[in-house]
Amino acid sequence: MDKKRRVKTLGSLLFIIYLLFLVWIILFKLQFSLNDIDPIRFVNLIPFHYTNAVSELFQIKEIRDNVLIFIPFGILLSMLAPKMNLRSKILIIFGTSFAFETMQYILSIGVTDITDLITNVSGGIIGIFSYAFLLKLVKDKQRIDAAISIFGSILAVLFSGLMSILLLANQ
Repeated sequence: MDKKRRVKTLGSLLFIIYLLFLVWIILFKLQFSLNDIDPIRFVNLIPFHYTNAVSELFQIKEIRDNVLIFIPFGILLSMLAPKMNLRSKILIIFGTSFAFETMQYILSIGVTDITDLITNVSGGIIGIFSYAFLLKLVKDKQRIDAAISIFGSILAVLFSGLMSILLLANQ
């Protein structure tokens, strides 16, 4: 298998691992047991509005985290589908975030929040533009894709190791 094909295969594998990671964060709230998830079914359609007495610092942290967690989505999507237009990429990111928010409501495992949708899509767009910026800066797609794949693989291995340790410690 040539280098270009290996990088594409590794990128696809990283994208799948990343999506599983998103499921664990968004739907399972970083819990190892479904019993540890508080049943909540609430819809918030007012952007950046929090009805409970949550501190402002928490709100800013949650917004930041939602943006950051979707940046890799935009980067990996741009890497794997370089010919896809911007609108299609944004629609895929929006659709994925919307599906997560809908699943939270259906499964009664979190607040379905318009703010999450806005910040997730914003993070994905930042990822798309970050990848485009790297392409303009380096001008070598294969090199950028290889670097992203290697960096992502290292993070995936480290994360998997950490999760294994946490899983064993919680049994």
